[in-house]
Amino acid sequence: MWSLLKNAKVFAPEPLGKQDILLVEGKIAAIGQNLTIPSYVEGKVYDLTGYICVPGFVDGHVHICGGGGEGGPRTRTPEVQLSQLTRAGITTVVGCLGTDTVSRSMEELLVKARGLEEEGLTCYLYSGGYQADNMIFGNLRKDLVLIDKIIGAGEIAISDHRSAQPQLAELERLAADARVGGMLSNKAGIIHIHLGEGKRGLSIIKNIIEKTEIPITQFFPTHVNRKASLLQEGINFLQAGGMIDLTAGCDDFEPELQVPFVLKYFYEQGLLNERVTVTSDGNGSLPQYDESGRLQRMGIGSVEVLWRDIREAILRFSVPFELACSTITSNPAKILQLKGKGRIVQGYDGDCVALTEDLSIGYVWAKGKLMVQERKPIVFGTYESSLVNHLQTV
Repeated sequence: MWSLLKNAKVFAPEPLGKQDILLVEGKIAAIGQNLTIPSYVEGKVYDLTGYICVPGFVDGHVHICGGGGEGGPRTRTPEVQLSQLTRAGITTVVGCLGTDTVSRSMEELLVKARGLEEEGLTCYLYSGGYQADNMIFGNLRKDLVLIDKIIGAGEIAISDHRSAQPQLAELERLAADARVGGMLSNKAGIIHIHLGEGKRGLSIIKNIIEKTEIPITQFFPTHVNRKASLLQEGINFLQAGGMIDLTAGCDDFEPELQVPFVLKYFYEQGLLNERVTVTSDGNGSLPQYDESGRLQRMGIGSVEVLWRDIREAILRFSVPFELACSTITSNPAKILQLKGKGRIVQGYDGDCVALTEDLSIGYVWAKGKLMVQERKPIVFGTYESSLVNHLQTV
């Protein structure tokens, strides 16, 4: 069925003004004014007067199979469900493993990704986890070339007491595999680096860049807003031509380290460019440790903080709409080389989010299919629907 989105103010993410968007067979077939659906075609028209239409969000760091476990088996977090993602405006997701690569496996991650695709989303994967050696085929180069969903390695942990403490030679080899594997598979071959609060920060990555031929663009560090000194390292990395990822939803951080404020600061300093992204760390664990490394409490990440923080950056801190929106649309799509994603362009996938006047998520289309209507999910995952029906009869 064809869908025609009429009279929306379109940001692609650059502003296009009031336009119509025609979705056909999962793709954006046309963008323009006064578009119509032929009478001989089955279709539906959505009047989006008063709405802002943006590309579907790309969340480049989600623990789709769950994470956690740092406090024992009962602290393993659950896997993400379809409507959690669509309700948050997310139409493309990159799944990863975290601390636990024992009870969580790459095989499980791959099957979960395929399940989300069958349910209507687009899903890619990082191979690995906190440990750099947890690959399906034993090494990253093979995983990149032989598995369509895998676009890089991650979330490889450094400067963290939970990491596998990878040595320089190990990371050099991984970077080389990422570089060549990316070439052979025509993929980004990114190494998505988890940064902890350790004193070494980005030093090991900077060492590789300085002493080898691996370019800075092979590395994509995340959680750079974890602490002030790390954020400054991230800024230096960005200014040197690197890419950095900010983590949304860190409400227990100092205010100046939270995403809305950081985006404001970056904009004012001329740093908010196409190499800055924001991700949710959704369904990952949020452990808090004391100075001795003892676990104090556990939490769970939510994908809903992704747009929440971007929205606050726009409304509260006056970050230009298109720049803020780019951090979760065109920027990650370009960095990760996700074809047909992150922009409203003819021929791209039909991933669109319609925002209300107060920038709440009103409608979501994923590959041309309506997933959220008037702020409520209308499509649920396979067993989500069973749960919803059960609750309605109780």
